[in-house]
Amino acid sequence: MNMRNLKNFWVFVLWACILFLGACSKTEFMPDPEGARVPFQSDATQTVEQLLTASPAKLFYSAWQKSNIKNILKQQGNKVVFTVFAPNDAAMQAAGLNAGAINQMPVEELDSLMMFYTTIGLVTKDELKMRSDNFMVKSLLLHPGLYVKYYENIQSNNQYDLYYYRHYVGIKGEDLLVNGKNVGKINYLPATNGGLYIMEKTVNRPVKTMLEALKADGRFTMFIESQRLADELFLNKIGDDIEAVFGVKIEPEDIMRDYAYNRLYYKKDWGIETPPYPGYMGPNITVSTLFAPTDEAFHQAGFQTVADILKFNERSMDGVFFDENSYSAVGAFPMDTVYNFHRNWGRMFQPATSGNDKAANNSTVFYSNVLKPMLNNYPVNLGGNPPIEYTYTMPLEFSLSNNNVQLKVKGSEYPAATVIDADINTLNGPIHVVDRLLFPKGFKLK
Repeated sequence: MNMRNLKNFWVFVLWACILFLGACSKTEFMPDPEGARVPFQSDATQTVEQLLTASPAKLFYSAWQKSNIKNILKQQGNKVVFTVFAPNDAAMQAAGLNAGAINQMPVEELDSLMMFYTTIGLVTKDELKMRSDNFMVKSLLLHPGLYVKYYENIQSNNQYDLYYYRHYVGIKGEDLLVNGKNVGKINYLPATNGGLYIMEKTVNRPVKTMLEALKADGRFTMFIESQRLADELFLNKIGDDIEAVFGVKIEPEDIMRDYAYNRLYYKKDWGIETPPYPGYMGPNITVSTLFAPTDEAFHQAGFQTVADILKFNERSMDGVFFDENSYSAVGAFPMDTVYNFHRNWGRMFQPATSGNDKAANNSTVFYSNVLKPMLNNYPVNLGGNPPIEYTYTMPLEFSLSNNNVQLKVKGSEYPAATVIDADINTLNGPIHVVDRLLFPKGFKLK
């Protein structure tokens, strides 16, 4: 990046952060610096553990005492600052974590439970109240074998960061929200070594990928299957074209890797990527936001079956071909453009330089409490090598109607979709269920 572009980039970052109250510096894998000294809290007279002792989170505290969390925190340094989000007794019991269950839990499980609810650093009520976005906090709980895009792990040669479970914390009125869910009234207690939140509900720890969650739900069969079959159709067409040129039949896996690597295949970014070779260690999971249309959303658009969608795509088969000049696959199906807005912010329309260089991805993890008009100017992609004019701004328009989140592609003449079920948490980020398809402006259904 030359000096002019560097200056332009930081001017834009400052402007974007002012618009979004810091959202571009608090991305999903960009935690605040750790190990800082505790800012002065005039009300703090006790440690976090002392506060827990006298709190209505006695079941949580019993698990705390039986676990190794004290030693785990000591490993962070003698002056470690931390914040604990502790479910109260009623919440623990509702989750099946009564005294008997806690006594029977192996120490390793108790350690995981405590680390999931503990974050290094200070998360004060006052700071949360100043924000219109969510505060991303990184828990101490690591998911083995998962790696995200590089930000802070200098030991990885700038290749990856380890996957720690994140919590996106916000405030709505007098209620505390974690990952978009209301966990009760704000009950924050400042401590001499951090802080303690007492919650009225537990926080769901995601165990499924996006694709696993979609398949298990049952409402998204047309969305999943139409993409899977469209991939087959695409690869067959490109494979036939390659065979006609080279006289050799290429396997689908080789086509995806060598000739059609830019296509957003239906499994991509929805799960855990397969290592490209044995021993590979690098980013293997993408964390973002998905707007998943129900089967009924397709019915409203005139598609009664998956076969209807495939037939609609087949009308544009001539636009999908193998380009002998670039040695790459070219083109997409009409529904690919629609799905791209649902699952990848319409990035297939992101501007690129003459050398096909594009601005870097920004954070796109949004739980329902921040799906508001303030997102409409959010920079989805900014920075990297391209100059400031190649920034890609949010292509969706968010609005609120009777407290319901609605969204549409900007400029589209089609009705807005409504979020009818929000904040389904997965390892890949939140799924929001929508009742209509996101058609771009000028999209022809007939």
